[in-house]
Amino acid sequence: MRKMGIVLSSFIIGLVTVGLVTGQQEQQQPKKKFGGGGGGFGFGGFGGKGGTAISTLTLLNNEQVQKELEVTPEQLEKVPDAVQKALAEVLNAKQATRLRQIDLQVRGVNAFNDSKVQSQLKITDEQKENIKTIITESGKERQELAKEAFGGGGDFKSFQEKSTALDKETNEKIQGVLTADQRKQWKQMTGDEFKLNTPAFGGGGGFGGKKKKKDA
Repeated sequence: MRKMGIVLSSFIIGLVTVGLVTGQQEQQQPKKKFGGGGGGFGFGGFGGKGGTAISTLTLLNNEQVQKELEVTPEQLEKVPDAVQKALAEVLNAKQATRLRQIDLQVRGVNAFNDSKVQSQLKITDEQKENIKTIITESGKERQELAKEAFGGGGDFKSFQEKSTALDKETNEKIQGVLTADQRKQWKQMTGDEFKLNTPAFGGGGGFGGKKKKKDA
C-alpha cells in the first residue's frame, strides 16, 4: 500500500501536463486496466519535454510494474477516482467539468461500458446487453477492417475512413437504444463537440502542435 501511495503521489505532482489518449478505436480492453471495463481517464506523459517522458499512470497500467508493486485489482479499481480527486485539487470546477466532457467524447462508444456512465444515464440491464452486443460486433468489424487494410500493403487512409464511418454507425445504433431523456442527458454530459488532433500514423510527434478550435 505504501508503494501505491508513492506512485499516486508522483502522479499528482505531474498532473499539470495532461494528454488524452484516444479511445474511440479501442475495442478490446487490456487486462488489469484501471476501472475494469469502465475506462476512465488515460493520461499522457508528465513533466517531460516533447512528450518523451513515460507517465506514472502508463507505468501503473503495465502488468510487469503491477506485479513488481504487488498491486491488487481492488487498488486498480480505485485509481480513476483517485485521479479525479487529484484533478479537483489542480483544476477549477469549470475546467474539471470540461475535461470530463472531453474524456467522454474521446472514449466514444466505449464510455457506455463505464459503470458510472450507466448509472448516470440510468441504463437498464436490457439496454446494457444491447449496447454490449453493438460494441462487440463493432469490434469484430474493426478487426476485419484492420486485416483488410494492413494485411496486404498497409492502406491506413482507407482504414481511417472506414473506421470513422464505423464509429458513426456504432454510435447511431447505441443512441437508438437510449431513450429520448437519456440522449438529452448524454448530450449534456459530453458538452460541445471537441476535435482532438491526433498524430499521423507512424509520425514521431505527440499530441499538441496546432491549437484545437471548437466548431461554431
